[in-house]
Amino acid sequence: MKRVPTYSLYGVNSAEPLSDQLHFESIAARSRLHGWEIKPHRHERFLQILYIHAGGGEALLEGRREPLRSGSLVTMPPRHIHGFVFTPDTDGMVVTMTEPHLRTLLAGVPDALPLFEHPRHDRVRRGHALADALALFRGEMEAVSAWRGASLSALLTLVLIGIARLGNAEQPAAARRSSRPARHFRHFQQLLESDYRAQKEIGHYAGAIGITPTQLNRVCRQASGQSALQMIHARVLAEAQRDLLFSDLEIKHIALSLGFSDAAYFSRFFARLVGQAPTEFRQSGRARLPAFAVPPARDPAG
Repeated sequence: MKRVPTYSLYGVNSAEPLSDQLHFESIAARSRLHGWEIKPHRHERFLQILYIHAGGGEALLEGRREPLRSGSLVTMPPRHIHGFVFTPDTDGMVVTMTEPHLRTLLAGVPDALPLFEHPRHDRVRRGHALADALALFRGEMEAVSAWRGASLSALLTLVLIGIARLGNAEQPAAARRSSRPARHFRHFQQLLESDYRAQKEIGHYAGAIGITPTQLNRVCRQASGQSALQMIHARVLAEAQRDLLFSDLEIKHIALSLGFSDAAYFSRFFARLVGQAPTEFRQSGRARLPAFAVPPARDPAG
């Protein structure tokens, strides 16, 4: 059974840890070795930032195909599937950091951390403060100067704050406030991400947060427009869709891995929310994806 591969760096097995908290390289340095194609994968413990100075290509971000061009900035948190195809003239950089290092750099602005929980693709125009910070980071990255590590950390903090500001500007005003409901909502998101496969009851999450199920539903509706149960179902559904599109796992194995007692129950759940049976979704979804995203056919002889 083939799952979506999990890497620490492009094409590097996940058992090989980063030698440091931070790694950076040009896009060409690794992509050229793989024919300018990075097949779909995810990182279990690392956040990645990819910035294109020139050239372009195409990104696969959680099933969405998005064109890449000069100024494209992709922020990819842990555990989210992504892949890339670059044109051979692409000039850019990739920065990889551990989650603890991200928290260390943003220790002074903890409210910014939730803004790095979902993939982003931004276009950063020339002259923007974030573009200037990225250019300074690249210059320091390519230089060998005294106190280089301290300079890179300072510049990377500027880059992270710039990315957070982009995300913050897109948030509804209610979600931007550091209110108690907002903190409860972020706590629920964190708990849900850690154990969504178990499909625990709303009361479990409410108790862990220290509020009632009714309060949790109200918090979720205010912040996302969905009830707590809808958010639980949406998270389970998102993982099911990933496995259907990017792995060759059988339906029954996907169902069991997501806490369903049998494949029939999972299929009814999936069809009710998506309007297609899992097999139909897999076939139609792969037909719309770029060829590099589709798992190779299994060898009957192997």
